[in-house]
Amino acid sequence: MVQSAVINEAIVFITALSLRAVIRRTEEGKLPESFRYFTVLSNLFCAFTALILLICEFCGVLPAWAATLKYMGTVSVTLTFLVVLLFLWPSLGSIQGLWDGPELFLHFVTPLLAVLSFLFYEKQGLSAWIIPLGLLPVLLYGWLYLDRVVVTKTWRDMYGFNKNGRWKLSFSLLVLGTVAIAVLLWWL
Repeated sequence: MVQSAVINEAIVFITALSLRAVIRRTEEGKLPESFRYFTVLSNLFCAFTALILLICEFCGVLPAWAATLKYMGTVSVTLTFLVVLLFLWPSLGSIQGLWDGPELFLHFVTPLLAVLSFLFYEKQGLSAWIIPLGLLPVLLYGWLYLDRVVVTKTWRDMYGFNKNGRWKLSFSLLVLGTVAIAVLLWWL
């Protein structure tokens, strides 16, 4: 579909430009630190899935595996949006820095485009069996974050999820929130 292709092209293009801006302002020698953020990783994953869909659409097919990957990417960037809106903004007391420059696109625009694209053009015919797959990127990142922040203490707690040792509550809420996102995206 032309509309799906336009949205997926926008996701790829916006993500590439936004990540370029994020990487360019990263201090020299600190590039890998940018890739510690779920925002960066979820947007990269979503852009990758959008690119796969563009290739499939160019070939005139939309296999279920490609739509499932897009679903996984959409769940991931939707969580990014909701964490910014419901956790980071209130805990920081300001939207400043969260929706400025490239962050506006990574935290808001790409998630919105991904949700619209998935719901209107790509979700048709996908079974409920995809719901657990929507959790996979978040669970993988969650375990990595937990290991690096709580267990080995090799990363700083950049989100504040372990503030006052509350990582169990944060981890539980993030998993439950992701389940809700995954179910809603499939159900809507």
